[in-house]
This record gives sequence, C-alpha cells and structure tokens, in this order.
Amino acid sequence: MKENNQKMSNKKKRILIGCIIAAVVIAAVVLILIFAGKASDRGKKIYVQSVRSLMGTDTFSNRFSGVVETQRSENIELDLSRQIEEVYVTEGTKVKSGTPLFSYNTDTLRLDIDQMSIEIEKYNTMIQNSSEEINQLRATMSTLPASEQLEYSAQIQQLQADIAQYQYDIKTKQANITAYQSAIDKSTVTSPLNGTVQKINDENAIRNGDIQGNEGNVFMVVTAEGDLRVKGSVGEQHIAELSQGLPVIIRSRVDTEQIWHGTVASINTQSTEQNNNDYYYGYDSGESSSKYSFYVNLDITEGLMLGQHVTIELDRGQGNSKDGIWLSSGFVAYTENDEPVIWAAKKDGAKLEMRKVTLGIYDAELDMFEIQDGISADEYVAWPSSDCKAGMPTTTVMTYDNEDYVDYEEYVEDYADDYGKDGDYGVFDGGEGMIYDGANVGEETKE
Repeated sequence: MKENNQKMSNKKKRILIGCIIAAVVIAAVVLILIFAGKASDRGKKIYVQSVRSLMGTDTFSNRFSGVVETQRSENIELDLSRQIEEVYVTEGTKVKSGTPLFSYNTDTLRLDIDQMSIEIEKYNTMIQNSSEEINQLRATMSTLPASEQLEYSAQIQQLQADIAQYQYDIKTKQANITAYQSAIDKSTVTSPLNGTVQKINDENAIRNGDIQGNEGNVFMVVTAEGDLRVKGSVGEQHIAELSQGLPVIIRSRVDTEQIWHGTVASINTQSTEQNNNDYYYGYDSGESSSKYSFYVNLDITEGLMLGQHVTIELDRGQGNSKDGIWLSSGFVAYTENDEPVIWAAKKDGAKLEMRKVTLGIYDAELDMFEIQDGISADEYVAWPSSDCKAGMPTTTVMTYDNEDYVDYEEYVEDYADDYGKDGDYGVFDGGEGMIYDGANVGEETKE
C-alpha cells in the first residue's frame, strides 16, 4: 500500500514539474515577442525638422535662371548679298536713334552702276541708229510700187521691235541703278532707337549657318531704353509649372534677400536651343532637353540693371514675412476631442512628445496655421503618422529602407547663405535639375 502511494506521489511530482516547465517556456516566448517588438521600436527614429527652417517656407523652391532686359529690342539682320565694310560699335555701346552701327562695302555696287550706265548709253545709240535706218527705209518705200514695199515693211517692223527691247532694257537698268544707288545711300546701318547694343554676332557664323535658335541672320541686337523685364529659361520637364499671369519672385544672385515681384507675361513654346548636357536628379540623363524662354513683367524695377542675372521662382507668399510661428496645416493633428496637437521634440535627438497647441489665423492661400502657443521656433516638429509615439527618439537625418539620407538641417545651416548665387546651388539652369554637388537639391539624396 505504501509502495502504491509513493508511486502516485512521484507521478504527481513529474506532472507538476512538466507543467512548470511548460509555463516557463510559454512565458519566455511571450517575453521574447514583447521585447522584440520593443527592440524594433527602439531602433526606429522619427524624422523631425526645425520650426525655424520650416518658417522659411520656400527656401528650396524651384528657381529658374533669368536675365534683365528691356521691354523692346530690335534685331538688325545681315544682308547676305553684301559684305560688311566696318563696324562702329561694340557690345554694350550706348546709342541714339540714327547712330551708325556698321556699314556695307559699296565697291561692287558702284562698279555695277558704272557698267549699267555704259550699257544704257549703248542702248540709246542703238535706238538712234535703228530710228535713222527706219527713216531711210520709209523714204525708199515711198518711191517704190506697192508690190515692192513688202520687204521694206518687214525690215521696219523688226527695227521697231529692236527699239522696244532696247527701251525695256534701259528701264530695267535704270531701275537697278536706282536700287543700287539707294543701297549705297543706305550702306551705313543706323540704330532704330535709343538704347544699348546688347549683342553682335559673328558675320562668318551667320553666313555659315552656325547661329542657333531664332536669331538666324541677326547681326546685331539693340535693346531700347525704358521699362525693364526679365527673360527666363525653363526646361521641358518644368515648363508645365508656368502659366501666363502667374505671380513670381525675382531674386538677386548676389543678395538672395533682395527681391522683386512680377507676373509671367508670356511663354515661348518654340524651343530655343537644345541642352545636350542635361542633368536630371543629379546625374547626366544622357538625353537632350529643350529649353524655352518666358518673360516676366515687373511691378517695380528700381535697383535692377540691364543685363543683370537673376533667379525666378513661383510666388507662394515666401516673399511676405509673417510675424509669429506659422506651420503647414499638415503638421497639425487632432485628438478624439478635436484638440489640435503637434508631434514635437525640444531638440534634435530628444524624445518625441505630443504637444497641445493653440491655433490662430489660418492662411487658406498658403494652407498654414499661426501657432500662438505650444511650440517655439527653436524646437522641432514631425509629420503626423502611425509611427509617431510619445517617447520615441528623433533625428534630422531622413531615412528610407534603413539608409541614411542628407541631413536637411545641417544642409540649411551650411549652405543656405550660398543658395542662388553664382554657384547656382539649387538653381535651374534651363535644363532639368537643380544642380548641387552632383545631387538634385530638394530631393532626398543618398550619400
């Protein structure tokens, strides 16, 4: 009996031990899954941007190259039938209406006039001789019977036809002499307006057909004094962004804070030239890209100079400074009680937190809210998403597929001052991309 009780007790102990082991295994699995999920969250960082940089609403908006010119310009074409004798001006010369620009050689025209004058004298002599011969034939005919006058009548008719031809040739020569003399009188080409000689093309290049675009036989371009406008250049990939009447901002390349306002007056949809060294998203696309011209009428021209190089960007209100803190409405989320909140961090790398904010005015045109309270310009904000959780670490380095991309905040700090200057950081050169260090600024660029 005791043996049976002992066996039952041992069996119960084994069952109990088995249950304990099973419970430990299950608990371990659950803990592993829990900690694995937390470890996954710990490895993820939320991308944030500084409020201060976001308040510069269009720091890296698309900019197109442009040059200041006058509203009116005159193209002086080359007469390909004539040779240039002398050029009296250079590019940049200030001229008045009637100022000599260049002159054609007249030696050939004068020789031609002399030759035609000699030929006219010859024709007049031949007319005189033919007229005298006709008179003699008529005198002889008057003494002959009618049956013998037929041959003389035919000779007279032939001489009259010759005289008519000589007279026609004389009129033709006289017309040519008049035209040639007029060309000699106008051999000196003068400026049709008050202005500046903007461009002088090479004569041989024109004759060889080497001048590209719409200039064709244009030898000189003279721009008028008066109201200024801006001629811009845009590539085929971005021409759809422009339309007539669209407000734009003109920005100085030297001082990017100096701006002028204007509107797109016209867009030339005829391709002006090919950009065979086209860069798109930071690399050579290997394809040629057409460039188009567009023109901007300015509200105020004070401070601009003829020929000045500028940049052109769409006016989305970035030229109008706003007091206080303004953020895109996309940064504002709402709780179940419709309370506005923003995911924020005190600094780069700080823990993410859901911050209640007080909204002020809403700018419908820019789709921006005034943030009256709850966030400061020195703090950072994240775009609301399902990844945002309170306490998560933050970073200003954008990631994609676990690969690091350009640190936007560091880029702004290091390069914003140079943006849009002669280095063309972030400026479209009329081709297909904002070239910066082999990368397309404004796109998340892999290091």
